[in-house]
Amino acid sequence: MRNSVHVAAGLGLFGFLFFACGGGDAGSGGEGSGTGGASGAATGGAAGAAGGGSGGGLNPGGGGTGGSASTGGSASTGGSASTGGSAGADGGADVSVPDATFVYSPPDAGADDACAAVAATPTKPPVDVIWIIDQSSSMSDEIAQVKTNVNGHFANIIQDSGLDYRVIMFANAQYPVASRRVCVLPPLGAADCGADNPPRFFQVNQNVESLDSLLLFSSTTWWPQVKSHLRPESFKAFVEVTDDQSSLSAANFDEFLLKGMAAGYFGTAAQRRYVFHSIVGVASPLGPTAPKTESKCPSSENPGPQYQELSMLTGGMRHPVCDNDYSTVFKDIATSIVNSLACDLATPGASDAGVLDWSKVKLQYTPGAGGAGPATFQQVPGKASCGAADGFYYDDPKNPTKVTLCPASCSAVSTDKGAKLELLLGCLGS
Repeated sequence: MRNSVHVAAGLGLFGFLFFACGGGDAGSGGEGSGTGGASGAATGGAAGAAGGGSGGGLNPGGGGTGGSASTGGSASTGGSASTGGSAGADGGADVSVPDATFVYSPPDAGADDACAAVAATPTKPPVDVIWIIDQSSSMSDEIAQVKTNVNGHFANIIQDSGLDYRVIMFANAQYPVASRRVCVLPPLGAADCGADNPPRFFQVNQNVESLDSLLLFSSTTWWPQVKSHLRPESFKAFVEVTDDQSSLSAANFDEFLLKGMAAGYFGTAAQRRYVFHSIVGVASPLGPTAPKTESKCPSSENPGPQYQELSMLTGGMRHPVCDNDYSTVFKDIATSIVNSLACDLATPGASDAGVLDWSKVKLQYTPGAGGAGPATFQQVPGKASCGAADGFYYDDPKNPTKVTLCPASCSAVSTDKGAKLELLLGCLGS
């Protein structure tokens, strides 16, 4: 009978449970049992090596070998059943998805069809949210909207999701004109306006004017201050609020993030680890795939083409800065950040689950309380192959470190707080 390996993730808690099942010898170095004889190939040494060739567990360890092939080795020197390798974290896992640490208990070497159960409690996927606020003379009303909504319609949504988050505010809380001061109140901000409130809130107090937000952010003066509050391993989410455009092009800002002084914090051109959301002068809300618009809302200076390009490049949202109520805008952006991380899962590396045929892996979704029975999602070559059907794809089909749900599956799973996902793999050694 073919055994199986289950890799389970409870999305609400991003919890994982790994089961590695194998028949008798798979969990332990066996006992060397051959006897010396005329033929060197039939020696106890060879048989001992076969018995002790692999340690138990998900990380094959140094199972002991039998005696020398020329001496007919002792039948008692097979590999130890307790030498399973360390189940350390995946070396190649994408840092924008949850990683796990493992506590391994090897199976009883004498048990029939012994299975090793490995419980993993992963860390929450960290996200650093960077707000950049235009403080020019036309922005007083918009700044008031930010201060009114950032606690009750943004930070609380991310907090309730269980994500490990922090907010970095790039704007001056001590701006000379009182109505243009970006002062974030508790519980997110500090009681002292403009002060940090670690570990969740940090403020870089710099005056930001109409055209210079991206230029200032990437300067040798201000980037080191921003960097001091960012975590290299976190996913980054920008939220730009302005009624104007940028003096720095989208291409140059992206290059700064990926190859300039900020390299190592925002991913690569092949795999960006940031999203750019824009609350700018567009006439109506636009999704990531909508083309850039030249239509602007009434009170804006222009539709912010550079910010639009960054949003389109990274899958971000675009909302009109002219809206009189930012509560819906902030909810939409916060929910988008939460959902984007809910649909990525780290895979067990080859060292954790033996040699696997990744092309045969399936994903089983079990709805939360009151839902229907389990459904199986099939693997597709990539995002372009998802269409409207359920499914999933890898970041690298030959050596995957991350599983991403197709949009249809993501939509269903991300709204189901009790959902559980299981990667159905082949048995060790099968």
